[in-house]
Amino acid sequence: MQSLTDTSAAAISAGRREDRRARFAETPRQWLERQVLGLAYTLKPVRIGEALPLALASVADFLTSAPAAPQIGRVNDRPPGYGGRVRDESPEVVLDGMRAGFYPHSHIGPLKWWSPPKRAVMSLSDVHIAKRFRRTLRGTDLTVSLDRAFDDVLLGCAARRPGRPHLTWLRPGTLHLYSRLFDKGHAHSVEVWNAEGALVGGLFGVALGPVFGAMSMFHIADNASKIGIVSLYHHLSEWGFTTVDHQNMSAWVETLGGQVVPRADYVSMLSGPAPAKSASGRWQAEFTPQQTADWTPPGATTQD
Repeated sequence: MQSLTDTSAAAISAGRREDRRARFAETPRQWLERQVLGLAYTLKPVRIGEALPLALASVADFLTSAPAAPQIGRVNDRPPGYGGRVRDESPEVVLDGMRAGFYPHSHIGPLKWWSPPKRAVMSLSDVHIAKRFRRTLRGTDLTVSLDRAFDDVLLGCAARRPGRPHLTWLRPGTLHLYSRLFDKGHAHSVEVWNAEGALVGGLFGVALGPVFGAMSMFHIADNASKIGIVSLYHHLSEWGFTTVDHQNMSAWVETLGGQVVPRADYVSMLSGPAPAKSASGRWQAEFTPQQTADWTPPGATTQD
């Protein structure tokens, strides 16, 4: 017989699933918009050369059997880094794939595994915070939390951006996937709040042993995502993580000292010892932006 506590927990879990189903849903118009823009994205001149190889590789993938989790030895050269469709979206299998050096991504069609030949990463011993941004951290009235509003961060990352066509890889199924990883303590969010208590920026990702895979970010206030990223670096470094995977290089991450490394080097980074925080459930912020302003990364001899 279930205890009252078990029954209450089950009811809360069911309520959370129902709430997410409503919040993550697409309207028919939004679904159609994503299909059209997703196809247009694939057929852009810079990508159209890989459209046919992707179609052929996808057909071959459907016609052959393969392990549930992707394998580095089966990565396609064309399109570069394609590792097959995601055959099993359970949190355990997705974690196995990500720990092997892949990430799931697709705008339309089946969710697909990718492990590109080059990976944008930040070594936490090499973070460079410029003096000007340290002053920004000291003077900001923005605050940072961790794992307080994961679903809201997901939706912020997936939200429409003003003045541009809306195409997001964070479609309903993918939102549910990362929310399940969060429920199991593997995915985490950084939230940035303004003085009025409104969420104005954030990012989310997955702990992969010594590496944190940063998946997406957003901001609706100046410096919000920048503060979120640097605060994340500070926390992860203090907890024993070594690297943040950004998949693709951004101008801000490059300014902070990010580098592009070969796939083999990235996979090697994943094999290091995992810090205790890598599988410790919910995280809590331990440092304010003002404290992060005084942080010296372990590879630095002096403050930047």
